[in-house]
Amino acid sequence: MTRNGKITAALLVAALAAVGCSKDKTSQTKNQETQPTAKMLPVSMTKPAGDKPVDGTVPKVAGPVSFADGEVAFQAGKYAEATQVFERYTVEKPNNAWGHFMLGLSESRLGNTEKAEKDYEEALRLDPEHLKTLLNLSRMLIDKGRFDEAIVKLTSAGEIDPNLAEVHRLLGRAYNGQHKPNDAIDSYRKAIALDPKDAWSMNNLGLILIQQGKSSEATPFLAKAVELKKDEPTFHNNLGMALEHTSRFKAAVSEYNAALVADPGNEKVKRNLARVEAVKVTSEETFDREAEAKRAIEVKKPETESATVTP
Repeated sequence: MTRNGKITAALLVAALAAVGCSKDKTSQTKNQETQPTAKMLPVSMTKPAGDKPVDGTVPKVAGPVSFADGEVAFQAGKYAEATQVFERYTVEKPNNAWGHFMLGLSESRLGNTEKAEKDYEEALRLDPEHLKTLLNLSRMLIDKGRFDEAIVKLTSAGEIDPNLAEVHRLLGRAYNGQHKPNDAIDSYRKAIALDPKDAWSMNNLGLILIQQGKSSEATPFLAKAVELKKDEPTFHNNLGMALEHTSRFKAAVSEYNAALVADPGNEKVKRNLARVEAVKVTSEETFDREAEAKRAIEVKKPETESATVTP
């Protein structure tokens, strides 16, 4: 490592100790994690932009309604209206698990998570194998920091469909929340093996590897995430971190700049960029992002199984 690289690496050691990660972006997403206090400022997983609270009132729905009525309102982003429709629908058809699921989903988009959780639980009472409910409830529990409960739900989801990448991605988030990075890594690798285009699992896996001091190992996954979603500032930022740790400062500057193109007001990225631009370098190893990304597709499903918590 060059003298500059040693200096920068020393400055970054303390930073990684406070780095956290959360979210996936199928939802994918403003962070609910504790904000890092150190200078290294990662951006990790996210939850759906649609999960932000939405204001607005609508008239009470009267008379018979159809599932399609609520679905049309939901797809149009009219979550308050969708909630009204599905509330009526679940009164008319109380034994329909899909109605309770959509009511919970609509409530969650309004930020009414306590009500949404009750709706999801009712859907599962009616149909314990309702996969979409298990996944959405698990995501909500993760966002609330209730990782043990989320793992129980996700274990059930995995028994229903063990080949669904989303199950393993969410397990990765839950294990990471429990401070079990090795189990999280195992889960993310499984998700990627099942879905080689799962960019958020690649990002989340890469971030954990950086935290473990394995930035060289993290780089292919983060490069692949960027190649899959070039307009996602989170991925550019975290790839910039990995490059910075491996003394490829010019390449890190390029990634931080790309993150700011996608999100010009991101203060974390601005500080990361300013720190790296202050490093004076004469020469460094070249970085070919596309070639590096190809290394990530060689990931194979691990033979070991992720540990689960005891109920």
